[in-house]
Amino acid sequence: MNIKKTANGCDFIVEINENRKLRLLQLTDMQLIDSMQKRTPERLGKEATDAWLPENFDALCGNHIRSLVAQTNPDLIFITGDIIYGSFDDNGTSFEWFCNFMDSLEIPWAPTFGNHDNESKKGVDWQCSQFEKSKWCVFKRGNVTGNSNFTVGISSAGELRAVLHLLDTNACIYERGLYPDQLEMVKANTLKIQENFGRKVPAFLGLHIPTTEFVDAEISKGYKTDTRELYTIGVDADKKDNDFGCKKQGLKLPIKAENFLEIIKESNVKAVFAGHFHCINTVIEYEGIRWVFGLKTGQYDNHIPGQVGGTLLTIDGDDFDVCHIPSLVPYGKYPKNAPMFNDFFCE
Repeated sequence: MNIKKTANGCDFIVEINENRKLRLLQLTDMQLIDSMQKRTPERLGKEATDAWLPENFDALCGNHIRSLVAQTNPDLIFITGDIIYGSFDDNGTSFEWFCNFMDSLEIPWAPTFGNHDNESKKGVDWQCSQFEKSKWCVFKRGNVTGNSNFTVGISSAGELRAVLHLLDTNACIYERGLYPDQLEMVKANTLKIQENFGRKVPAFLGLHIPTTEFVDAEISKGYKTDTRELYTIGVDADKKDNDFGCKKQGLKLPIKAENFLEIIKESNVKAVFAGHFHCINTVIEYEGIRWVFGLKTGQYDNHIPGQVGGTLLTIDGDDFDVCHIPSLVPYGKYPKNAPMFNDFFCE
């Protein structure tokens, strides 16, 4: 497996050695915090402060990712934001730990920023430099709005088999949203790919904050109604198509991007992957595209108990499949009176 920079519509191409189904693993919302770097005493109580020490990073996050990698053996890992809570990482050590950890897996990994990463006083320039110098990281700031806009191709035997666009939904440096120049980048890269490879290539898109189409999808299928906000597909609402997953929190303030649906259809995008909402993991087909909320990968902040993990995208020609992969690693042991983990501890 090797990684090379290109200028043919893909900023990078990850070349794999075998001609088989491709496996891409989505991680999202690890949200590492270092309790020793809290800015004010009231940010965490004593029990939580004792729990969220750097020596627990493996238990909080690293061991879960190792479990996911062992289960899926991915060709590429892509990360849809909120690696850290930047307000708990003003000296950058959590961010550095994560980059070193991901490199230790020796698997290409491609990150885009969430709304909390850039809160660190180290600043986005420094964070981008850490990505850029990481041996196995596939990353480019891009020359459009935001700080993580780029396209990755995956090929085998010299054939480009899939494309992944990653877009920054901003919120820390710029006003949250997707900007016209970002979508123009996707269009331009798609045209270059078609010109250089002579055909349409199955494409996928990763971002942090979901777009309004995620809401349109759940309404169009009758899952969300005037009287039902929360649901489990197939339990509270009849399952349609290949949809699955559950929604345990409201989907508030999605991004409205002009012509987004039209552009990604033109760009042959088969599925859009998002994070941000820790208690939603629905996968819903709408307008010929699958709208995917990835499983939350880290233990910090609200999430659905027992559903910490990742999301696997398997690609076979023009066909693809999406499934959630729960971590098989027990929750890390913390003081039993840490309120955020009541009833979730392993003996």
